[in-house]
Amino acid sequence: MLPGLDVLEAKRRAATEQEDPTAFLLADHEWLRDLLETYRSALKSEDRLDEVRAAMVELRPLLDVHIRLEEEAYFPAIEPLMKEIGQGSTFDMYGEHDAIRIRFDQLLEALERGNGAAAAYAALARSLLVHFENEEDLIFAEAPKHLTPEARREVLDKFDSIGVATSR
Repeated sequence: MLPGLDVLEAKRRAATEQEDPTAFLLADHEWLRDLLETYRSALKSEDRLDEVRAAMVELRPLLDVHIRLEEEAYFPAIEPLMKEIGQGSTFDMYGEHDAIRIRFDQLLEALERGNGAAAAYAALARSLLVHFENEEDLIFAEAPKHLTPEARREVLDKFDSIGVATSR
């Protein structure tokens, strides 16, 4: 079991109680940052590669769900607002998600081969961290101010339909 899932669930629950889908997604980002650091150090030890591989296999579907939350629920809700306030589009985030998926696949392949995992992990980590920064600076900083309470509830309802229980 991946470390910190209990803390993530508590933060997601708090965000849901506040009807704040942005805080929900930010909780994921924070957890993923911590996870990246945990397994970066694990990669330095050859005898922990199996542990890292198992963790990454477990992480992949969770990351895919996070991406779906953004692409299928959050971004569509805020796209008109972003254009209206002159922040541009969420369109670039979809391409970053594609790059993250590719880098994740490359990491899993390297872990299976038993070589090149450190470089593949570093590439994935860089992609994720740059992506988080872009979302947080360009989207998450502005969008919450412009999402109505009804829009927030609708996004959280879509989170539920994607399969992430928001405990509402």
